[in-house]
Order: sequence, then C-alpha cells, then structure tokens
Amino acid sequence: MYFCKINNTSIMTMNRCRTITLTILLAAMGGLLSCNSDKIPPDVMDEEKMATFLQEAYLLEGFYGIETDFHYDSLHPEMLASYDSLLSSYSLSREDFERSVDWYVHHPEIYERVHDTILARIDRQLEEPSME
Repeated sequence: MYFCKINNTSIMTMNRCRTITLTILLAAMGGLLSCNSDKIPPDVMDEEKMATFLQEAYLLEGFYGIETDFHYDSLHPEMLASYDSLLSSYSLSREDFERSVDWYVHHPEIYERVHDTILARIDRQLEEPSME
C-alpha cells in the first residue's frame, strides 16, 4: 500500500489557501451585490430630499424640546400636527417616510452621508454672521 506523506505544514498551507480563496470570493460577491443594493429605489427619498426633510424634522424636535415639556417617549399632539404638516409639504405619507427611513437604516454608509450633509449645513449656518 502506498500512503502519501502529508505533514502538518502542508495541511496548514492548504487550509490557509482555502481560507484566502474563500475570503476573496466572498468579498467579490459582496462587492457585486452591494453595487446594486446601494441604488436608491424610486419609492425612497433621494439623499438630498432625505437630508433636507430630516434637517427640518430635527429642528422641529429641537424647538419642541426647548419650548415645551417634550419627552421622546410621548409625542405631543402639536408635534404630531407639525410632523404631519412637514410630511404634507414634501408630499409624503407616513408610510413613504417610514419606507425611506427603513431603506436608509439598511444602508448605513448612505445614511451616514445624509447625516454628514445635515451637520455640514448646520455648521455653515452657525458660521454665517447674524443679521440682527
């Protein structure tokens, strides 16, 4: 009988090659899949509209946080009315907005870009001299 002599180094090298090949394959597949999945669907707000909408919503929340006894665990009727008004001004339903937020939550890199846009806008506004 003939037995092939394989030592531990050979086995480790084969396992390492298999691991590297599998890693490269998975990375390539992930890259291909992410290219298509990062395209914003037509029923989701684009980045610019999402940034503008969220900026206004955050300002609303800030206003209610300062001017009222606002708590995040219970929305005041005035704040709900303000949200509804904001949604209406963008021709959005709550479902439209929730669908957009859900998509962005599942695409955190893009959602982070939206928030970076909002922060940059607010920074620019803070740097502008006041007209008082």
